[in-house]
Amino acid sequence: MANQNPESVVRAFFAELGQAGGLISAVQTYMADDCRWENSGLPSAGNKQQILAMMQGFIDGYRLHALVIDVVAVAVAGDVVLTERVDHMDTADGTRLLSFPLAGTLTVRNGLIVRWSDYFDPRPLLPAS
Repeated sequence: MANQNPESVVRAFFAELGQAGGLISAVQTYMADDCRWENSGLPSAGNKQQILAMMQGFIDGYRLHALVIDVVAVAVAGDVVLTERVDHMDTADGTRLLSFPLAGTLTVRNGLIVRWSDYFDPRPLLPAS
């Protein structure tokens, strides 16, 4: 993967997230061990193991099967990929639980994602109060 440009890595990562089992395999394949994942309004994860645990929490808590990502726009500056997108949370039976717009920044080095930050309104993901 070291020869891939940052945009190709990010697009491949997003594509795998949308496949069966992809929430875990995409993290295992495309993220560096020390990758940091930050989501506005939600807890951050400081390494791949914490990211895997967060993904498993989404799988278990929402019965999430796939995160289908529609990329609206991409800008690349060196190893940084900026995205505007709509993420769709789907269950195994194809039910779309939630769709939400967001912007994200992913940094890629040596073919692996080392930082993933998403900026969005997290209220739809939080328990009703």
